[in-house]
Amino acid sequence: MKKILQLCAVALILFVTVSAAFASGAGPKKHMGIATYSVKGLETDVEGSLKALAADGYVVMEISNYDAAKGTVAGYKPAEYAALAKKYGLEIISSHSRGKFDVKDVEGSVAEWAKIFDDHKAMGCKNVIFPMNFWSNTVDGLKAECALMNRIGEEANKRGIRFGYHNHSMEFATVPGTNQFYEDFLIANTDPAKVIFEMDVYWTKVGGQDPVAYLQKYPDRIKMLHIKDDYVIGETGNLDFKAIFTQFYKNGGTDWFVEMEDKMTPEQRKGSLAMMEMLKKRMVEGGGNPFGPPPAGQQKGGQGNPPQGGQQGKPGAGQPQMPNFGQQDPKVMAEKLKTSLEGIKASADFLTKADFVK
Repeated sequence: MKKILQLCAVALILFVTVSAAFASGAGPKKHMGIATYSVKGLETDVEGSLKALAADGYVVMEISNYDAAKGTVAGYKPAEYAALAKKYGLEIISSHSRGKFDVKDVEGSVAEWAKIFDDHKAMGCKNVIFPMNFWSNTVDGLKAECALMNRIGEEANKRGIRFGYHNHSMEFATVPGTNQFYEDFLIANTDPAKVIFEMDVYWTKVGGQDPVAYLQKYPDRIKMLHIKDDYVIGETGNLDFKAIFTQFYKNGGTDWFVEMEDKMTPEQRKGSLAMMEMLKKRMVEGGGNPFGPPPAGQQKGGQGNPPQGGQQGKPGAGQPQMPNFGQQDPKVMAEKLKTSLEGIKASADFLTKADFVK
């Protein structure tokens, strides 16, 4: 009898200990991802930022601060940056990176991406995502761009890396001369073995489409998600995150990342959305990249890309102003860092408490 009572006492202690661990948040962590694009001013305090992200409950990262010209991430060599992230319990599994994308120089484009993939392999990063492109407005031009995507994806596969594309609202314009959206055309004309898609649920919604319907339509092509809202995740109620996560998990998906822009006033957000609409209109009309002058000799339907670094377009009268991507005051960036980390934590709190997030 005494032995039985001792066993019961031990079982009770274990139950109380495990229950307390879960109540305190010390139980198994959810597979929560953060896109470091969300961390404005991360370079002003790299270790402090990583420590804060880990404390919020994030365990995987999608980086956006890889510098292809220098082959560094936030000033670190790729392997060193991955080791620093690991120090705080974070794993780099994806990256938004940009390389040359020119159908008139396929070999040069592939060679530039090969270097990018080599650097990401050094980090142990398994996904490299092309974040945005100003697509051709002709069927033949777009098919050539899809073929280049396949070539780049083939180069990624040689290193055990998946290459993919991330949508904005622009991809939900209709390709001239077809009845297909750009997003559907890209999916239909790229090789599933070479190109994956990362769906941004917010921009899909802004584009007038249902993220859940797209997940149902392309269960084998959409492999990752950007979880995004106007600002803090779940704050507006405009997106059905429960339905989105449920369908994504049903498809076999596992990797998703919170992405947040700067905190904006209603007027600033209105301007941001107007800029995206302008980009979509210019792309469909073949007006060239509004972020800057087109390459020499390029007319309509060319290979425009959003700016990298300090470029800033000069829109005509009545057009939304382009963002300034140049250097900013360190004090301003430090304040942005503080603000963004507060928003990122609030998003983590929402997702941690959500019973539909694994």
